[in-house]
Amino acid sequence: MDGYFYKGLKFKIALVFSVVFIVINVIFSTVIYRYFKNTYLSNYNKYLYNRAKTIVNRTEINPDLIALPDSGESIRIFYHDNDQRQVIVFQSPGVISRLSVPYQRGVIDTLGQYGVYVIKEDFDGRPVELLLTVSNKELVSKLNHLSFLMITATLVSVLASAVMAYLAAGWLLRPIRSMAKDAAQINTSRLSTRLKVLPTHDELQLLTETINSMIDRIASEQELQNNFFAAASHELRTPLANLQAETELYLGESNNQENRTLFMSHLEEINRLQEIVEQFLLISQFKHQGLAINKRPADVSDQLLKVFTRNRFLAERLQINAKLHFAENIKNFEIYGDGDKLEVVWQNLLQNALKYAQKGSHVLCEVTQETSQLNITFKNKVMDKQFNVQSLTDAFTTNRAPNSGAGLGLWLGKQIVEAHHGTLKIAITDYIFSVSVTLLNEE
Repeated sequence: MDGYFYKGLKFKIALVFSVVFIVINVIFSTVIYRYFKNTYLSNYNKYLYNRAKTIVNRTEINPDLIALPDSGESIRIFYHDNDQRQVIVFQSPGVISRLSVPYQRGVIDTLGQYGVYVIKEDFDGRPVELLLTVSNKELVSKLNHLSFLMITATLVSVLASAVMAYLAAGWLLRPIRSMAKDAAQINTSRLSTRLKVLPTHDELQLLTETINSMIDRIASEQELQNNFFAAASHELRTPLANLQAETELYLGESNNQENRTLFMSHLEEINRLQEIVEQFLLISQFKHQGLAINKRPADVSDQLLKVFTRNRFLAERLQINAKLHFAENIKNFEIYGDGDKLEVVWQNLLQNALKYAQKGSHVLCEVTQETSQLNITFKNKVMDKQFNVQSLTDAFTTNRAPNSGAGLGLWLGKQIVEAHHGTLKIAITDYIFSVSVTLLNEE
């Protein structure tokens, strides 16, 4: 969200508020500007009109008596004869000579000059007329300054309002951000956590209560699902164990090759079902209350020997030579951990190696020791030289082979190893796929 702040509610609220404020402010500023402009022009026109009246009242003809203008002012004093021709009595030099006399009294604004036209009515039946002008630069400058002040005030107020709206929106949305942060911490292993409900008596309180209600429903459904998986797993373990024992017994007593092949196939499927049942049971426990690790001294060599013995018929049917090699310098095979769960890890890793190894190849498990660490590495030859191995530790990520499982083995193995403060690493080099597990063999 931080990278796309303009998509957030805070920015959108500030934007909407700013747009509305701009429209209102522009309309208001325009009205105020026109009011002050008209007031200023009205006062300025009155000043020029009074000034013109003063000059024309002091002006006489026959004899000519002309009232001189002040600095910056230009005048034209004239009258019309009987033929309505304009007779100029006096005219200031400059632009005023190019100005036309308006048809009636009033204000003129042309050629950079601003002025008024007045007539003195009562003079021997022949009105004296006066055109008084001044440069409009000062007037235009003051109006431009007023316009600049109004625009600046508008921009500053809009910017200030946008910043205040953005900050206010952030303050108003802060409880929602806090709620989102708390909700992000809730997962299937923390469904007992609830959001804190503040008695604000508004939509925020309603949203919090709705989310908590939704979490309650999810927790209830999760509880039912976990109970189902746990019950189903427990119910399936006993008949599968009986089937495995009977199949192994018949396999050991049978000398017929076809029967042995059939029994080995059955035994492989039984082992696969047992593996899935164990995985479902562990996943149910993991999602319900986290992965509980019952630590006690456990012999890794004993676990590996059991796993290799259990899968010997699968290796025989797949025509794969499974080898277990212990380094000579290992002083102690014991680690402090949950032996049952670690055995699930070795079972998954060995079965994965047997499933995806090339027919007629070797599967090797090497156990070495470095200081206080035990390294258990499974290696097998695969068909592909390179492929993405990082995603294999994600849940429900599996190979496309027909005999591939549910995609939980490596994910579950990684969870168990990390619960023992160990590491599980996957690599592939020149068609050799390897999974290395490192565990501490100390308490």
